[in-house]
Amino acid sequence: MFGFFEKNFGYSSSSCFFIYITVICYSLAKDFKTPIDIPNQGKILGVELSKLRIQKIIAYYGIPYALPPVNNLRFAPPVIEPLPSWNGIKNDTDYPPSCLQTEEDYKESEKPFLQLISKLNFTLAEDCLYLNVFVPYGDEPKQGYATIIWFHPGNFTTGTPAMWNPHTLVYRQRVIIVTVSWRLNIMGFFTTMDGEASGNYGLMDQQAAMMWVKNNIKLFGGNPDNICLMGYGTGAVSVGLHLINPQSRGLFNKAIAMSGNFLSPWTVKHAQEDKDLLDRLANSFACNRRPTSELILCLRHADAESLVQQTSNVNWRPILDGEISNSSTPFLSDFPIKYFERGEYEKIPLLTGYTHMEQILEIDSLKNITGTSNEYLQALLTDLISGDIPVLNNTESSCVYNYDHIIDAVMFFYGPSGPVKDVETLREILINFVTERNVASSVVQLASFLGKEQPTYVYRFDMKPSTAAAISNLPEWVTVPHLFDLLYVWGVPYWSTNQDWDIRDKRISDTIMSLWIHFAKSSNPIEKSLYPVVWEPFTDQNPGILIIDGNFNMSNSRNLNFKAFEFWNKYYPKVKAVATQCCESIDKAHNIQINSLLLILQFILIFYQFVRIFLRL
Repeated sequence: MFGFFEKNFGYSSSSCFFIYITVICYSLAKDFKTPIDIPNQGKILGVELSKLRIQKIIAYYGIPYALPPVNNLRFAPPVIEPLPSWNGIKNDTDYPPSCLQTEEDYKESEKPFLQLISKLNFTLAEDCLYLNVFVPYGDEPKQGYATIIWFHPGNFTTGTPAMWNPHTLVYRQRVIIVTVSWRLNIMGFFTTMDGEASGNYGLMDQQAAMMWVKNNIKLFGGNPDNICLMGYGTGAVSVGLHLINPQSRGLFNKAIAMSGNFLSPWTVKHAQEDKDLLDRLANSFACNRRPTSELILCLRHADAESLVQQTSNVNWRPILDGEISNSSTPFLSDFPIKYFERGEYEKIPLLTGYTHMEQILEIDSLKNITGTSNEYLQALLTDLISGDIPVLNNTESSCVYNYDHIIDAVMFFYGPSGPVKDVETLREILINFVTERNVASSVVQLASFLGKEQPTYVYRFDMKPSTAAAISNLPEWVTVPHLFDLLYVWGVPYWSTNQDWDIRDKRISDTIMSLWIHFAKSSNPIEKSLYPVVWEPFTDQNPGILIIDGNFNMSNSRNLNFKAFEFWNKYYPKVKAVATQCCESIDKAHNIQINSLLLILQFILIFYQFVRIFLRL
């Protein structure tokens, strides 16, 4: 039992009840179709899921795509040779256990969205490497169905396929949806900083699932040459990492990456950042800290739930495992941006974008603004960028960083032309700052790379839900925060049969589902016969972004500030690099000052000589 949703949202363990939005209680009709024989695994029978008795799809639950990552396979790459097999006919009627996670890892900012979609009673287990295949009911097209592989959001610490009801997408759009469980938190991203445990196992799990889909989706009526990765948040970051991983290339044909900051430097981390964590784990679980072979052996015998619970406050994310000396092939050898600068990425069609107010619910200072002065604004911006400035270690104690240079640059770009006199103006500045810095600039930068090679489509989602229940827990000034566009992408207004959604939300959802799925099928979101939407591809010459509001118009200078993307992607990194250059000693700083003065004097002398020559003429 996963008590988080019962405790926070009032779910009853004895009923099919959900807050605000009810996930459909399906009728199940077993043994209605011939079992599928998966090579080297076994036979599986689909389950009919029907809504209103006529809207049917077929579900294949709990297909293992790797051996259970337990015992000596904990903190190790997924094992796919041999694949797990079974005797008889497998015919599960519900989701398998979700990967281990804790309720503490769910952010307060996520709860307004989670209470609209989350399913009751999903269980947790370390043995969780399963995927689920959802197929349209009826005869498949001659070329096979397009297939979408979904990587859920959750900060690399939370999330589960059990949250996402695929019925509406599969039934209405005639596409196969594959949802994947992959290892999270310490179970998926722990490293000993050497070859004993290199990390990134959650990403390797995703890759193993992609290989399974590529090899087997034809058995379910899918087209193995028409596979689209789709991810949101950290799921979108995962999609981006598969674009640059050599082993992932060729396993998919197009990508949808929503609200991901894949190219931001803080998206990945150095293995050495976990050094103190290793000391803490060794102490907590009474393990020998060195050699690491003994540490990893000890941690493999530790209680899995305790490991996850005791590391719930760690910022888990992908690791630059190329820095680790080991015999295995690294998953991520360099910062993602470096791969793109070298042209080492999968050149495929891309659909990407962000919401109008990304991550805005995470900023506490925006909820209780207490001032309206320029000084107050500068203090807030300084606090928001403080994490960009590297922390000096003991060997750099004599370094001097020019913090003022960084904040001056930010204030020059985001500061108003005159005094800030009202809360609305200040809040608008902060909203633009947070969205453009944390997500939008990375989205546009990714599009600029892919747009040179393949059809690339970019959006900004501005459509606030019209249904009162959907926005009842949002501040009035908020439009579309992180996650809320997924209400439309996944057709949430159609999930429930006893919750009234505004007809406008259903119509927008119909449009969004059609755009997204048509891209997954054909690499172009526009099906001209259906919707009069003009969505131009993103290119260097025409870097247009579709503004998804009531009008669905392409961006212009009045509704989008492209200079902000240039600031964060080109100018700001240079400012930060100069401001954080380490002066190793006072003497060195003194020498730099002297050399600067000498250059100035030389310039004055050259200018003086030029004036003398000019006067002679």
